[in-house]
Formats: sequence, C-alpha cells, structure tokens
Amino acid sequence: TIRMKILFNGDSWCWGYSLEDREDRYAVQIAKRLGDVGYTDLSYHGCSNRRIVRTTIEHDISQYALGIICMTFKNRTEFFLKGKWEDVNPGRGGGKKFLDYYKNYYEEEYGESDEKIYRQAIIDHFKANDVPLLLLTVSKESKLEYDLCIDTPDIPLGETMHPTKEGHLMIADRITKAWVQ
Repeated sequence: TIRMKILFNGDSWCWGYSLEDREDRYAVQIAKRLGDVGYTDLSYHGCSNRRIVRTTIEHDISQYALGIICMTFKNRTEFFLKGKWEDVNPGRGGGKKFLDYYKNYYEEEYGESDEKIYRQAIIDHFKANDVPLLLLTVSKESKLEYDLCIDTPDIPLGETMHPTKEGHLMIADRITKAWVQ
C-alpha cells in the first residue's frame, strides 16, 4: 500500500519556534491525527516567502498527497552571499544587520508585489504537479486570499509571540477542518 505523505513548509509558526518540544508543532499533530501519515517539514524560523517557495520548488512534491504551506510576512526576503543563503528579517536575529535595506530600499509596494508573485508560484507549482494544496498565512495584514490565516486573536501565544502548545493544537484543528471541507 502507498502511505499518504504531507509536505509542510512555512516560517517559525510551522517550525514550532519557542515550543519546549517541537513534536508539539501543528505539522506533527496533523500527521498524528491522520493516522501517523508520513510527512516532510521544510519550514524554518525567521524565513521569507522567497525561501518557502525556493525550498518547496527544489523538493520533489509529486510524492505527496497534500501540501500545507504557510506563507509569512511580505517584508522578509533572502539572498545568496558567500556560499550561503542569508535571511533578511527586520524583526530579529541576523536580519537586524540589514536595517539599512528597510530604511533606504524596501517599500510596501515591493512587499505586496513579492507576496503576490510567491503566492501564485506556490499555487501554480502544486497545480502543475497535480498535488492538492492548503495555502495558509500568518500575516493578518495580507490583502490576498488564503485558505486560512492561522494568526487569530484566540490563538494563545508565548513570550516570543509564537503559538504555545495549546495554540498549535488549535491551529491543527483548524487546518484539519479546512482540508476536510
């Protein structure tokens, strides 16, 4: 028999940032609920939509029965420098060294354009490979249509503004319901 497999990708919310046990993240919870289906989680904390699209396209998605991809904030990006990919995220970490980028170069129109391009690239990639897609976002400010925004006021967040274990269970519930519909 062929075992069902799910592909997950996203930012820190999918990755399980600030959880004591990353096995509590929603990706794992969904796989368990569906009868311990196989899954691959390409997510990474602090990443951009560009990275989400890049790593999804680099992966052979034809082996999956479903993709659950969670897009992130439009103002994040990445570039390749000195042999490695560098995250550009104004919120924290290494991205702070790129504040000049946000001060002198980034504008909202650029971010909105990127979000449209990356959202459509994911949709088209899954459609071209005939793999069902559940497309999520953590960005409450997005003007684009997604199957589900997982950052809602009732999701419990910890000190780092990421979902708690209970929050991941609630997100898993919502994703499961959205997929079944």
